[in-house]
Order: sequence, then C-alpha cells, then structure tokens
Amino acid sequence: MLKAMGIHRGFATQSIFEGVDWFVGDRDRVGLVGPNGSGKSTWLKMLAGEESPNEGRFETPKGYRIGYLPQFSFRLGTGTVRQEARAAFEPLLALRREQESLEREMEANPAEAESLLGRVGHLEEQFKDRGGYDIDRKVDRVLRGLGFSLADFERLVGDLSGGWQMRVALARLLLEQPDLLLLDEPTNHLDIEARDWLEGFLAGYPGSFVVVSHDRFFLDRTVNRVSDIMQRKLVDYSGNYSKFLTERERRYDAAMKAWERQQEEIKRIERFIERFKAKNTKATQAQSRVKMLEKIERLEKPVLPPKTIHFKFPSPDRSERIVFRLEDVAKSYGSLQVFEKVDLLIERGQKVALVGPNGAGKSTLMRILADQEPIDRGERVTGKSVKMEFFAQDAADRLPKDLTVLRAAEDQAPTSFIPQVRGLLGAFLFSGPAVDKPIPVLSGGERNRLALALMLMTPSNLFLMDEPTNHLDMDSKDVLLHALKTFEGTVVFVSHDRFFLSNLADRVIEVGGGTIYDYPGDYESFLVHKAEREAAQLAAEERAAGRGGGANASRSGVGGAGVSGADSSAGGVGESNGDGGGKRKASAHQLKKLEDEIAELEEKKAKLGELLSRGEIYADPAKSAFYTKEYQEIAEKLDSALESWAELAE
Repeated sequence: MLKAMGIHRGFATQSIFEGVDWFVGDRDRVGLVGPNGSGKSTWLKMLAGEESPNEGRFETPKGYRIGYLPQFSFRLGTGTVRQEARAAFEPLLALRREQESLEREMEANPAEAESLLGRVGHLEEQFKDRGGYDIDRKVDRVLRGLGFSLADFERLVGDLSGGWQMRVALARLLLEQPDLLLLDEPTNHLDIEARDWLEGFLAGYPGSFVVVSHDRFFLDRTVNRVSDIMQRKLVDYSGNYSKFLTERERRYDAAMKAWERQQEEIKRIERFIERFKAKNTKATQAQSRVKMLEKIERLEKPVLPPKTIHFKFPSPDRSERIVFRLEDVAKSYGSLQVFEKVDLLIERGQKVALVGPNGAGKSTLMRILADQEPIDRGERVTGKSVKMEFFAQDAADRLPKDLTVLRAAEDQAPTSFIPQVRGLLGAFLFSGPAVDKPIPVLSGGERNRLALALMLMTPSNLFLMDEPTNHLDMDSKDVLLHALKTFEGTVVFVSHDRFFLSNLADRVIEVGGGTIYDYPGDYESFLVHKAEREAAQLAAEERAAGRGGGANASRSGVGGAGVSGADSSAGGVGESNGDGGGKRKASAHQLKKLEDEIAELEEKKAKLGELLSRGEIYADPAKSAFYTKEYQEIAEKLDSALESWAELAE
C-alpha cells in the first residue's frame, strides 16, 4: 500500500496540491482525471519519486516497487526490441550469466569442479523457481500483444518511431511487474487491437496501477476507482469513469445545496446582528450571534464540473448523392502491395469509419480519397459540388508561422462564424492569454488541436479526418463528436478512440490484406459481425485441416475453452453428452453467486479505502492499524473471488 500524507506542491505562486491525503491499496485500479494543467502528470512524477512535494510525504512498505511510464522521454537502451524487453528480467538473467560463468570455470579447471558444483546447482534451482525458463514466452506474449511482429523483435530500438519506442518501454514495464504501475497516457500510440490486449492484461495484473488516459472506453474497462483533481485536492469515487461522471454531478448538487443553505444561515445571522447590535435590550443576543458566526466552519463553494461547449456547423451546400467512387483501384509502394482491386462508393451524409491495425493502409486510403496520393490503376471520382477539407496526421506542420492562435482562426473562419471563433478555440483548450500565443511557440499537441479547430471553421460538406482525436482531452473530444454527429455533410475518419467510433460511425470499412471489407452499420454491430465472421473462418480452417471433429469440436476450438483427450470427460464447452447443459446451468449459477460476492466485496473495499484516504484516521494508530488490516483482508478475499470467477468463466 502507498500512502500520501499532507502533500503540498506548487510552482512559484501557483499552488497545485494542498494538504492531500490519499492512498493506493492492493490491486487498486485507479483512474487519475482532471482538466489539462490540473497536475495529473505532476502527481504521477511525485508518486514515482521523480519530483518531491514541497510539504508532506509518501509512505510505502519496505521493498515496494513502483514502475513509471511517462508520456515522453522513455528510458531505453540501444539494443533490439527483444533485448530491451528481456532486460525486465535482469536479476534473473544475472543468475543465468553467473551459472554459465561457473560452468565454464569448471570445464577449464576440473580440480575446482566439485567445490563449484553446489553453487551451480543452487543457481539453477533459483533460476527455475523464479520462472527463468518462461522469460522468452512472456516476452513474446507481451510484444505480440502490443503489436510487434516477429520480424520487429530484432529491430534496433533507435530505429523505431517515438510511438513504437513507447510500446517497447511499456512492454518492459509490464514484464517487470512492479507492485504499482504508473501509466501516463499509455494508449496514446496504441491501435485498437493493442488497446484491447492491454485492457485484458491489466484486468489480470497482480499489482495495482494508476493510469491517466483521455480514452473514456479504456477507463471504463480498466479502473474500479477514479481520483478527480478538484480544487487542489484528490477526490475519490468508487467505480469506473461513467459511474464517476454520474456520481460527480450528484455530489456537486448536494454540495451546492449545503453551501447555499449555509450562506442563507450566515446572511440570516448577519441581518440579526446588524439589526440589533445597537439596541441595549438585544445587545447580548447580538454578541452571541457574532460568536456563533465566528464558530461556523465555512464551506467552500463547490466548483461546477466542467461543462462541454457545443457548437453547430452552419448547413453546408448540398453535394451530389455519390460523394466518392473508387473502381478497381490498386496502389503499391515498390514491392509492397497496399491495395488491389478496391471498389468503394461513399454517399452523402454518411459517417464512415476506416478501421484496421497500424500499417494496414488506412492513411493511404484516406490520402487517395483526398486526391493527395496517386493510384497505380483504376479510377477515383469525386461527386459534383463536393467541397472537401482534409485533416491529415501532419496537419499541424502546415499552420501559418507568422500568426497568433486567434488571428489564424479569424483569418480562416467565414464572416458568419466569427462570433463563434473564441468559443470554439476555448473548446480546444485555447482560452484567455492562450489565444494570443504565436503559433511557432505552441507544443506539438497544441498545434494539432489548433489545426483541427481551424479545419472545423471552414465551410465544407465533406470532412476527411485522419486521427483527429489525437492530443485531445475528453472535453475536446466531446466537442468534436457532438459537432460531427449533427453535421449535415459527409465524414470519413480514422480514430483509435472507441467511444468516438461507437458514437459517430454509421458505416465501417475495415482495411487490411490489400483490400477492404465494407460493413453497413455502426461500430458495435461491426465488432459482433467481425467476431462471428472470424469464428466461422477458423472453424472452416480447422475442418479443412482435419481437426474439426464436428460442430461441437469446432465451436470449442473457436472459444478457446474447449477440451480434448482425457480432459473432455470433465465437462467442457465441447461436450456432447446429455449432462452438459445441466453443468453449464450450474456453472452459470455459481458465476452469478460469485459476481454478487465480488460486487459486495468491492463496495466494502471502496468504503474502507475512502476511510483510509482521510488523514485524520492516522492520528489514532490503533484505529488506523485495525482498518488497514481489515482493508487488506477484504482485498485478499476479492482477489480470491476474482480468480475463482476467471477460472469458472473459462
């Protein structure tokens, strides 16, 4: 367990944290949230020991290990991807090197062999017991999960882009398996497949983690507690991000009513004092009210949770019904065939998502649609009256260099949109003095946000958008999402943000393998359809390979929960005996009981966690020891219940 006690942190005249008491318990999954600039990264750096508080202290048990993934400046060596990942097991690898050195010495000096044999055996036993023979399997699993191919394993880390270097740093950290993981925007450079894998990995992580992320879906899937940075404090909420949003609104309403009631009471007392302080018959009572007023512990007016600024595009000019048409399109780069015989038709008003793993060709297809990439064969036709705006991943590099943020926006916007310019800039985190910043001094993320805002100010009936959600916080994503949902024109976009995908796309085009797969429905329906399609394909391949063994065996193979050989008698998914249905019903009943137990334990753990996060409890050592012990016991019961649930679910 990690405890923060009385933490103060500030820079110059700005105070970021004041008197913060906070903790992380065993197997806690904490989402750290707050507006940009509220101090999320600073808090992680203090937890990691890279920065120190001005006052207060952090306490951890002896030997407690903390691992930290920053947004930038990853600490990596100069070796290959595989070597960097294997470095997570350096203590084990050192044992193996010592053993091999002693074995060479035994060969060179047979007379010393007997005296060295015991030490060699001891090293071998330690290496085996601590999982040394599983190192390569673990490394392969994590690297493949994060999107590396086998060929990538031997690439030098220095030859990789910043995004792929982040994946190497993340892989090494996950393999080190510290007691507490600190992850600052770990999904920034991950595609959807790698994010899905990371979610699954974190679900089974034996330690605790604190994560900062602007991916709402990721937080909903991974955290069981949210710590919100509010008024220089950390306010804890039990549950995932969606539950936090609801509970924060409820708490704000309750706090505002309490503050308003206290203000009314204060004003009532002040009126009494003002009315009767000069009257001899009431002077004593007035003086009593003065003392009463001095004793009132004033409530701080609650801060309104940030509200998303929405805006609506003016109705665009109407384009022809057929916005794009690709016929028999082929595209290659040298010997690399990206597309072959691609046909595609996009109609007016559609919101089309291009999906697929990194490197599948999504950006290439987007540039072909934007007529910024020549095709080798086929035809590309743009409909009549189509007015297009293209947001490319390098859009930030094409901003004017001699203007301020506000001047660039005013130059870009049509006259009718000028009144909305400052509101839109504010929605993308440019407000107050920030609108007067010269563009050359903006950070990479700021330039990206500005480029997107400028594009949205341009009257168009077609938006092509390649990764528009990169570098946006949740509020800015909501602004963009709301605007595009109500946009009457056509949108084709690439995004790795699943909440954005799920709430915008009404058609999905999967890119990969040199072709496209067109699904006429929303993203959630596409995922279900894709899973069924891949399951059917796998079953067909197994039957063709002679491993199918009938419908039941195919089905068990697809799910990964099937049984074979002697194990089949134990009652698995692939059974065909009459008792299988009864056993499944019994298992479902046990699962329900376990889920109820887990919910109850999580609620108890959350309540104890909130109690332990209050600094005053540590003034009574006996009381704090009692509740800490109870918290740890409930955490252990919860771990056991979760493991049982996972085994039964499989």
